[in-house]
Amino acid sequence: MEPIHSLCLLEGNQDKGYPALYDKISRYASQNYAIIYAVETDTTQTVRRMSQHGVDVESLVESGALSLVDRNEMYSIDRTDLDGHALLDSWHTVMVKVKRRSNFNGILAMGSAENFFEFPSDQDKLVKYEEMAGKRFHIPLESICCYSQKAFDSLSLGNLLAILNAHYSTVHRNSRYEQWDPQNIVELARRGMNKALGDNDISHLFFKTLKLCYKIDENAIASNPATLERMLVKLLGKDATELTLSFIKDEVRKTVSF
Repeated sequence: MEPIHSLCLLEGNQDKGYPALYDKISRYASQNYAIIYAVETDTTQTVRRMSQHGVDVESLVESGALSLVDRNEMYSIDRTDLDGHALLDSWHTVMVKVKRRSNFNGILAMGSAENFFEFPSDQDKLVKYEEMAGKRFHIPLESICCYSQKAFDSLSLGNLLAILNAHYSTVHRNSRYEQWDPQNIVELARRGMNKALGDNDISHLFFKTLKLCYKIDENAIASNPATLERMLVKLLGKDATELTLSFIKDEVRKTVSF
């Protein structure tokens, strides 16, 4: 296990469970890793879904290798107010309990960002929380943050890209990991702009104008993604920007989707 922080754009929905995540649980448990799973809300239903998928839930829970935590408990609005420090404390509390139970090779922690979208919350809180978690860890821990398609769609482009920048990699089928490079933002923006506006020269002209007239180069866009959205409005106007943003987000989705 590499101690990294990854993002997973989930397919499907909680009603049917997440077979790909269940496969990961079985695989990591077979290698003597402990798993903390806080992606779903009804742990009874989660046990049923995992068992139907072939996960030996009872044995894993009894041995301490699997800790099932209700997502609403881990990301409790009343207890944490979705504050980054409080949320990380919640995770740390569970991790300490897991480490006390046995000598595992490492910990796989899987959580969900859904509570940030199901309850009134400032998206900036989510960005700060993801940034606080960091890209790499100094202990044998892998952290996977799961996002539904609905949550993904509700994020502004700037916040979506900032969240991606807070992760080391994205998770895909067959346990494939792709390291996320903030510089990807520029190429994805170029593709989206060209498709939205039907002209392959538009994006070249846009980024050239940013550099020559506003002293904003590609590195500045990569490090501060909100700048991209702001300058699109300034140079293209509101209507053209809304169309362009939808195409850019679609390019991002295709790149990071499971």
